[in-house]
Amino acid sequence: MNGIRIGRVFGIDVAIHPSWFLIFGLFTFTLATGFFPRAYGSWSSTEAWIVAAVATILLFVSVLAHELGHSLVARAQGIPVTNITLFLLGGVSTLEKEATSPGREALMAGVGPLVSLVIGLVSWAAASLLPAPQPVQAVLLYLGLANVTLAVFNLLPGFPLDGGRVLRALLWWRLRDRVRATRGAATVGQVVGYLFIVLGVLQILGGSPFGGLWLGFVGWIIVQGSRAGAAHEVMQRDLAGATASRLMTEPAGWLRPFVTLDSAAQHGFRDFDSRCLAVEPEEEDQVFDGLMCARDLDVEPRLQWATRRVRDAMVPARDIPIVAPDAPALEVLRLMQKSRADRVAVIEEGRLLGFVDATSVDRYLRWHETRRQPPESRLTAA
Repeated sequence: MNGIRIGRVFGIDVAIHPSWFLIFGLFTFTLATGFFPRAYGSWSSTEAWIVAAVATILLFVSVLAHELGHSLVARAQGIPVTNITLFLLGGVSTLEKEATSPGREALMAGVGPLVSLVIGLVSWAAASLLPAPQPVQAVLLYLGLANVTLAVFNLLPGFPLDGGRVLRALLWWRLRDRVRATRGAATVGQVVGYLFIVLGVLQILGGSPFGGLWLGFVGWIIVQGSRAGAAHEVMQRDLAGATASRLMTEPAGWLRPFVTLDSAAQHGFRDFDSRCLAVEPEEEDQVFDGLMCARDLDVEPRLQWATRRVRDAMVPARDIPIVAPDAPALEVLRLMQKSRADRVAVIEEGRLLGFVDATSVDRYLRWHETRRQPPESRLTAA
């Protein structure tokens, strides 16, 4: 989980990313010094700050409800939900796989803005109909405005916003091709992102630097998210059907755990000309003791190479997840992400076959891309 765990709702872990504290302070400051004082000039500074803090917290409770809408629909479709993380721009639900049909994709994407819209309308109605102190009415009115704005913003066709995902579902239904649909939605998303950047620049030139920078930042996030989403979809397509044994890199050789780092550098890595070498097991029931890579040497002080041993600098076997050679490639990547490991070991019948890491995956994807090119293109590239 990429954040600070704060609890569990409907069986789903909820975390706060460190960037959330920045946006919480920024929103509270803006409400306490601008929004509420302009609307309620009779309030004291203390009252404005307290109401602003409460309103900001409830806004993020609304964002959590928005993400719970996505997550609960995903779970109802049989898609495991790892966690929900609140961060700088709102929240994100971590799903272990994608929707399996355009209809399910549209339903899962559309429920989030619907939740925000309902919260906004209910808040407005409560502020108008219920007798309540002025600070309570102020919070309800703000929640109504903020949630309706959140719903409208998320419905923009800027993939990976919810509206962009609905657009992808429509294109997927029309084209019968998820990758082409994602590329189309991502292209529209980049256009939306660049429009935000242009509006931000215009705001800055018009004398509103803070609002302009914020719009520009949001636009940049949308552009980057669109590109990453399209690339991720292509990667998933190319890895479909591949297994861990196809992705893995076989160990070029072995190191002994008690040799010095000097010896490993001079005789181990030089002899095998390899980035990473397996470390021999110290006990008979072990398959391997760990993995030693050239980058592990780089982080060790050069003056200590003569005294420090391989076992002091290696990645221990206990920290490396294990998969079978026939494990699907996409499942391997999910395991790496879930366990926050940068590699997995491929083991069969007590024998180490190889390792899968980002480099081996990238090598396979480049090979796959070359295979998909027409023969004349391969000759040109060569």
